[in-house]
Amino acid sequence: MSVPAQSYAQYQAANGPEWLLRIGDPEAAPILFVPPLFEEMNRTRALLVATMRGLAADGHCCWLPDLSGTGESLTSLPEAKWDDWRHDVTNASKHVAVAHGQAPLIAAIRGGCLLDDAATGSGHWRFAPVPGASLARDLDRASLGGGAEWAGYHDASAVLRQALAAAVPAGVELLRTVRLSTDAGAADAKLEGPALWRRSEPGNSSEVAAALARDIAEWRQTCAAS
Repeated sequence: MSVPAQSYAQYQAANGPEWLLRIGDPEAAPILFVPPLFEEMNRTRALLVATMRGLAADGHCCWLPDLSGTGESLTSLPEAKWDDWRHDVTNASKHVAVAHGQAPLIAAIRGGCLLDDAATGSGHWRFAPVPGASLARDLDRASLGGGAEWAGYHDASAVLRQALAAAVPAGVELLRTVRLSTDAGAADAKLEGPALWRRSEPGNSSEVAAALARDIAEWRQTCAAS
């Protein structure tokens, strides 16, 4: 099997150009991923990229944006605002739609599910959505017992912290929700596997990545036919 093509593009974010990772044939059906937030992004990035590669091998084109103040962004985290992130998700989806001539499926993971309603897509897919208050509590707990304040994200503005704590996943049309079997939340499907965002170090699960890729591909076909 050939390695799916990988490249980078830029989209116009709230504070200037930011990067979009693209994996897959640029002529293939587009899927825009909205990433987890803060430390959960670091812990799950390998899983996210593996899922994107699986989808690309199955004939999709996957995109992953850097939000303002994250990843390779030239904007510092203290400058980033919650509304900036929503603006970024909106513009990333517009960039992908223009590039492909069709709206992408929006696939969000964890904290990304707090932002994905800002995107225009053919449908929405969520993995392990979580209220912002839960994420904020996890970041607060990171400073207990001598840990780094807010898991090392202490320079996030008070306004951003407050917005995160108040955020909840919004209602959207054509939505499918997937969770792990250990998650008691409501879902359309549940999968076996580790909650990588709970681990102290970044990790991956090829089984979970393959299961997520299959589920996303099937849901995209359902949305495309609706």
